[in-house]
Amino acid sequence: MSSSSSNGTPWFDEKLAASYVGKYIIVGITRCDHNDREIGRQQLHGIIESASPTGINIALRGVRDGQYWNMPPALEAIRPAEPGRYQLHSTGEVIEDPDLTATWTIKEPPPKH
Repeated sequence: MSSSSSNGTPWFDEKLAASYVGKYIIVGITRCDHNDREIGRQQLHGIIESASPTGINIALRGVRDGQYWNMPPALEAIRPAEPGRYQLHSTGEVIEDPDLTATWTIKEPPPKH
């Protein structure tokens, strides 16, 4: 799913993206240093308000209620969530039966000398 279209832009499925609008999503973000050592984690959750090739806009809920986060438009990062209770390590919040999950790992570049 990470293939590009003929004009070199990343592949994006408009119909699939549209099916995510209105769904509740939990997003996990892990930050690693340049040696792949974990340096931090963050978890966000909320309702997907829009999904386009420019990003997936999430209206955050819980401790971040009223804030928004624009996720990259990489649909392959989104998966259906298993039913159940999800406790967020970063805030202690409990989310019941979200629709979707997404996970990201961000690797920091090596330091410049």
